[in-house]
Amino acid sequence: MPKVKITSNDLLEKEISRLKKRSRVLENELGNRVDHFRDNYKKMALNSVIPGSAKHSGWMGMVGNFAKVVWQSGKVKSFTTNALMTALEFAGVRLGINLFDKFRKSRSKKKKARAAAEKEGH
Repeated sequence: MPKVKITSNDLLEKEISRLKKRSRVLENELGNRVDHFRDNYKKMALNSVIPGSAKHSGWMGMVGNFAKVVWQSGKVKSFTTNALMTALEFAGVRLGINLFDKFRKSRSKKKKARAAAEKEGH
């Protein structure tokens, strides 16, 4: 809407009223969008991980439905979490062992170099 030049109190009151109505319309529209998002965020999240799963068609839809049912099972969640934690612990231990081995080897190289330098010096 074009800008209205306000020249009197009456026009000011009408413009305030128009803007309040416009504000309510925008608030309602925003509320509807938030409600839509709230109702559909699970489908959107699943669709972002498994594309096409929210359409419920084809094999991707079946995979998505299966994944939803499986994930809702407490036992599967527990198993998945435990498996992930075990894998992370294993990787951490292997990384720790590798770091320790590198440290130990570098120390032994330094000791050998020091011993060789002492023999040459005597």
